Amino acid sequence: MTDKPQFVGKKVTIGELGKTQSGGTPSSKHPEFFNGSIPWIGTTALNGKFLGKNDAVKLITEEAVAKSATKIVPEKSIMVGIRVGVGKVAINAVPMCTSQDIVSIVGIDEASWNKEYISLALQYKAPLLAAQAQGATIAGITSKTLKAIEIPAIPINEQNRVVDILRKLENQVGFVRKQLCGLDALVKSRFVEMFGDLKSDTN
Repeated sequence: MTDKPQFVGKKVTIGELGKTQSGGTPSSKHPEFFNGSIPWIGTTALNGKFLGKNDAVKLITEEAVAKSATKIVPEKSIMVGIRVGVGKVAINAVPMCTSQDIVSIVGIDEASWNKEYISLALQYKAPLLAAQAQGATIAGITSKTLKAIEIPAIPINEQNRVVDILRKLENQVGFVRKQLCGLDALVKSRFVEMFGDLKSDTN
């Protein structure tokens, strides 16, 4: 019997996990909307992990929230890029606002779902989402398309195992990449020691 989690059986759509919430961009014509304390992000900030206040593209005011299309996304919601960075995902560690290029999944039952598991499952589905993007100027998907995406509905303990396994693999990959970068630098330095800096050779 394998010790690996088995992705078989029932599936659930993203739309069944919680409510979806769209974002908006406060107008730059209103300086009173900016230099506040509320983090606001676009798809460039979606990093596949957790986002904090330091990841904000801008800090906006409560007036900006009240008088524009942007809304505060409750902490620990799942944010998904639907335009520009279709399929990019992150989880907000603090309440924040987003642009209209992001749809957030809010109100997820934490007793039944590990949000990192959902985030990882969506990252796996990113190519599928990108393939469904449409638009002449800026390609994107609709929230309806996002809500129709299915992920395996496995028990919470299995979700936790999946997250643990994949995060460990991610750390190992990062370590190996760091080692390779160090090895590459070592090879280059040895080359310079043996043959000199070819860039400075003017002959």
